[in-house]
Amino acid sequence: MKTHTSRLCICTLISLSLFASAAQAVAQTYIDSSMTWDGVTRYYEVYLPPNLAAHPAMVLMLHGTRYTSAFDPEAVISLNWGWNVVANQYGFVLVKPASTWDPKTHQWNWNAYFMDAAFPPSAIGTCTSPPATACPDDAGFLRQLIIELRAQYNVNPKEVYVTGFSSGAQMTERVGNEISDLVAAIAPVAGPIVNDKGTVSPPLPLPTPPQPFPPISVQLWEGTKDQNLWPCGYGQTNYSGVIFTVDSADDTINYWTGPDTNACTTFQTTEPLCANGAPNNANDAPTPGIPGDTGNIATGCSQSNIEVQFIWESGVAHNAQPQTDVNRWLFFAAHPKPSAK
Repeated sequence: MKTHTSRLCICTLISLSLFASAAQAVAQTYIDSSMTWDGVTRYYEVYLPPNLAAHPAMVLMLHGTRYTSAFDPEAVISLNWGWNVVANQYGFVLVKPASTWDPKTHQWNWNAYFMDAAFPPSAIGTCTSPPATACPDDAGFLRQLIIELRAQYNVNPKEVYVTGFSSGAQMTERVGNEISDLVAAIAPVAGPIVNDKGTVSPPLPLPTPPQPFPPISVQLWEGTKDQNLWPCGYGQTNYSGVIFTVDSADDTINYWTGPDTNACTTFQTTEPLCANGAPNNANDAPTPGIPGDTGNIATGCSQSNIEVQFIWESGVAHNAQPQTDVNRWLFFAAHPKPSAK
């Protein structure tokens, strides 16, 4: 099922301190590796900070849609999303896996819900079932990657976290649904939970959570000016030449707080996240007569340490915001996996 290769790169970072008269050299370790999963070679980079904890946490960062003129996984796994700085400060393992490449459109996309139509046969692999949940089997790849790296780096099993941007955010939500037995918390950025092929009317189909559902903390981030993966209004987007309708922010938070997942009962506000097809955000132009909100927080969930947050990024379009990575880390650190009942 799987084979491995790896390449070790020891790099040097010069960090400048306002309180030091000279630059200080700090060794950092980047390990570029590959594994074969479901007949497809998959690529990933592991970053080990200088102050790696003895029993560290681990964060997976799932990239957004990328374009490379030729097949170049190194160009994808080496992308800097700003998490290295946070890993240096807090001493956790950072992992950046690659999705699969479409040679026709030159796109790297994750197979989030329900994205199968956007992938060519070359990306699908053998797609055996089980373990595959979709083709290509990104969920199976990420599960196996977590299992192996958790053992390799002596990772605290209660502190495995996943974040992602755009297509990677939507895949992060698939991880939260299908791998919540291994993952403590997720933080998707700019990516509602599902797409549906074609121009369709809501409500869109939602994934069926496993039962019993292993609770997972969720922090959702959406830009109010995103016109790519629209958080409101069920807009359309294009993946590898296929048109999809994008689900709404309200549907996404309702999924993660609902009775079949985290079963949350207490909400910061009863205001909807969307109003008249647009973000109902207090810091933008709210709908007349509706005060608007800056997001929502759900507690009182199925386990005491579980929490679901939604955060509007006012005025932000469809782009990553590395300066808020530390906020996502602090959410992760505050929500390790609850002990089994």
